[in-house]
Amino acid sequence: MKKALSVVLLIGLTAFTVFAAGVFCVQEKKASQEQTLSQEQEEEQEKADDTKTTVKESEPDKKQEQVKEQPKEQEKADDIQTPVKENEPEESADFDATLINMFDPAKDMYVRSDVNVRKGPSTKYDLVGHLSPGALVKVIGQYGEKGWYYIEYEQQNAFVSNNFLQIDKPAEEAAPSQEETKQQTAAAAPVEAPKQAAQTEVKQAAQETLPEPASVLFIGDSRCVQMRAAVSDGGCSWICQNSKGYEWLESTALAQADRIIGNGTKVVICLGVNDTGNVNRYASLVNQKAAEWAGRGAKTYYVSVNPVTENIYRTEEEVQYFNATLPGLLSGVTWIDTHTYLIEHGFQMKDGLHYTDPSSVTIFNLIISSL
Repeated sequence: MKKALSVVLLIGLTAFTVFAAGVFCVQEKKASQEQTLSQEQEEEQEKADDTKTTVKESEPDKKQEQVKEQPKEQEKADDIQTPVKENEPEESADFDATLINMFDPAKDMYVRSDVNVRKGPSTKYDLVGHLSPGALVKVIGQYGEKGWYYIEYEQQNAFVSNNFLQIDKPAEEAAPSQEETKQQTAAAAPVEAPKQAAQTEVKQAAQETLPEPASVLFIGDSRCVQMRAAVSDGGCSWICQNSKGYEWLESTALAQADRIIGNGTKVVICLGVNDTGNVNRYASLVNQKAAEWAGRGAKTYYVSVNPVTENIYRTEEEVQYFNATLPGLLSGVTWIDTHTYLIEHGFQMKDGLHYTDPSSVTIFNLIISSL
């Protein structure tokens, strides 16, 4: 019995040993296969990396070739010139060039008064140059239906306000009168010896009769010129000229005014729109002359600068500053505020600076009723 049990144990032990050896072989074979697979994967990864490296190294060369090819293509593009139509408006980021209505044929027009030439169709654009009154301008188009004119200017195209050009040539200024010529000649003549000068003055006094003192005398600029024309003098005396201001008042107008200012004369000054920055100089000079004229029995009045609309010379803010400042500086001078009346009751303008005849008549009547 013991012998049989020993045999069974021996057989069992042998079977277990065989089984364990089999399991060990299977695991070892599996580990070997996994190691082999891992090595193959590493080799494939290395090949893939080599391939990527090769591609990356070749890419810069392609880019360089592309960069080298671009200048050739650019040169070809530069050689191709797009034909440009004559007087065709240039593109602009600020205004729509398609709104320019081109004239065919172009129009010859004349400058009415001093005006600036600009790069675009409003005062916000940079200056290109300047045109003087009477200058002939070739107008090749217009921005919109009633906007700025598109002109030829010094081998380029530019814009100018349509309010300052006209079809008819402006009339030339009248030649100086005989009296003005005589005054200019006298001013240019050398100073005579005292005795000879006195004799000359006696002869002139005997030959000339001093003019009667003016009843109402207007001294002013282009607005005054237009007011005079609108009322056909209106029974008043006038010393006025276009585009004038303080310098003209001091150097020319006052000398002419002194000849006709006397007892009962009402002197009406309408200046300032052309040089609002001279408000202090106006006040000083007018105060001085008002005191002098008062000694002759004359009265002095100063009319406010009247409203402006859009133009290239003066803003409404500048006008209001002048009107707010000057009255407080005047002495012995009566201030006539026509500006406020026009703002409240309305007015009509020709070009942003100058009034229509009906509005000019209204201003004249306002002044006369204030004297």
